[in-house]
Amino acid sequence: MKAAQTHWTETTGWKHFGPDLSTPQLIVVTAGIDIISKPFVYDDLRAKYPDAQIVLLSTAGEIRGDMVFDNSVVANILQFDHTQIECHSFQLQDFPNSYECGKAIQAKCAIPNLAHILLLSDGNLANGDQLISGVNENLAPNVLVTGGLAGDAGRFSGTLVGCNGAPQIGKVVAVCFSGDRLRVRSSSKGGWDEFGPIRVITESENNVLHTLDDQPALGIYKKFLGDKAQNLPGSALLFPICIRRENGELLVRTILNIDHEKETMTFAGNVPKGSKVQFMMANFDRLIDGASDAAKDTFDSTKQPDWVFMVSCVGRKIVLAQRIDEELEGVVDTLGKDAIYGGFYSNGELSPVNQNGTCSLQNQTMTITTYTEV
Repeated sequence: MKAAQTHWTETTGWKHFGPDLSTPQLIVVTAGIDIISKPFVYDDLRAKYPDAQIVLLSTAGEIRGDMVFDNSVVANILQFDHTQIECHSFQLQDFPNSYECGKAIQAKCAIPNLAHILLLSDGNLANGDQLISGVNENLAPNVLVTGGLAGDAGRFSGTLVGCNGAPQIGKVVAVCFSGDRLRVRSSSKGGWDEFGPIRVITESENNVLHTLDDQPALGIYKKFLGDKAQNLPGSALLFPICIRRENGELLVRTILNIDHEKETMTFAGNVPKGSKVQFMMANFDRLIDGASDAAKDTFDSTKQPDWVFMVSCVGRKIVLAQRIDEELEGVVDTLGKDAIYGGFYSNGELSPVNQNGTCSLQNQTMTITTYTEV
């Protein structure tokens, strides 16, 4: 396997990094929401790589190496020696819900020797929990699923995803990797601090939270935020909630929208009735350490990765601000400077919590997937 990148900015145009790859099978493109739909993005890459599968998605920030960019285009160019690639796209509007879309994805990806699915989804219309539940339902236990929900610079108004064509609203793309010589490792870590009392969800519907401890959820949340409540829903990125699972795991959930009249909050994933939850707040050093810890989980002393794909949350980008590069530097320092590093800031991350777990929707985490062939 070989990896390279080409990066477009308004000031430099296209600039290439890494080896020149003549026959790549896959190009994963991350781009700013205001740039990705411009025709040159897809057309330039298609002209140079006529036979490659080209996947595109909008972001809340593009990752190249240990740096973050806004309103740019990063194309990750991947050439495999022993792995086959298939790309399939789906429109959420063609299904009654995200769960049924996920089931259709799993059925389409049920190919011989399937090793990994990279799932890249619309980040505004999809229910990430339902989507990944459908994918997981009949999936072989040895198939690792990772990926993320597209971003739109924190606007939460509309994201774009594409496969071999112009990106669109409401699209989900599944990249299927098959072969017995591909090695993929993944980890997801947060670093947020829990704050305040543990509460119980007493009324909810899928990803819409109505009441906590039999009180309107939004009212409690506004009291928790204080003066920052006037900047909702944007300020909610700084104060997510966590669902405390029975096994001790903490599942972080980001607020996507609020309804002042109904006093409800809509999250990126489901918030099941009866769950115990707690508000969270940022701890700068722990967020940065969380990214390094995720990299350590994927570290393989026998072989350095060729491509590292990082999906971090837009909330982390807003919180860390000028320190944002530090979480990327920790990943590069851990996994080595020879790999190609790409990725994006997202509306949600898809990954198992640990190496042997089942993929689930994560929020406010740094999720890392490493790729190499043996």
